[in-house]
Amino acid sequence: MKRLATRAAIDDHATQLVLEHGFDSVTVEDICTAAGISRRTFFNYVDSKETAVIGEHPRPLTTEEIEEFTAERHPDLNLAVMRCAFRMSNLFSPCADGRTPPGTISTGELLRRRRRICRAEPQLSLQRTARYPDIHASLIGAVTSYLDAWPDERRLSPSSPREEAVTVVAVATTAVRLGFHLWMEGNEPTADALRSSCVRALNNITLLLTKGDEKA
Repeated sequence: MKRLATRAAIDDHATQLVLEHGFDSVTVEDICTAAGISRRTFFNYVDSKETAVIGEHPRPLTTEEIEEFTAERHPDLNLAVMRCAFRMSNLFSPCADGRTPPGTISTGELLRRRRRICRAEPQLSLQRTARYPDIHASLIGAVTSYLDAWPDERRLSPSSPREEAVTVVAVATTAVRLGFHLWMEGNEPTADALRSSCVRALNNITLLLTKGDEKA
């Protein structure tokens, strides 16, 4: 719990200081002083000031994760892909993944601060969005491999497996963005609530498309 509390303190003070003074005016030393830790401790938890302020960058799937995803049949492919996209987004620091220590900043408040910072400091937001093409390519590759391995799972024949994968990933990532938006407007700040919001968004998208097909 102490490690979680230390990471929460870093996130809390880093975001608060940047909101008050601006990113360029805040140093690692300022964050360490506010959090009551040393530089060595700071870098044991995060690799840079940027990470402390805006969180971990999105990451592509590892080779092992792609192999695991491909090897297992998924009863609901859209849901499985959305959950992958959610994990890859790295929205939560380790301390915020449903295990925020008592008395520390809530997940919701931390993400709201980070959104305000990215709006005020657009160069920080660009650091995250610059990684999105690699993230999408990684996920599309995993889904394409899955559809090649499980051809009976395909639903958009005669489209190619890659074209179907691109479509599935587009739906899944849209659900994550919509779920995040709805969650930010709500009052439940936990990671579990965000996951539920993303699942609800995916269900709503699916229902809307299904109803549209019925009317057509």
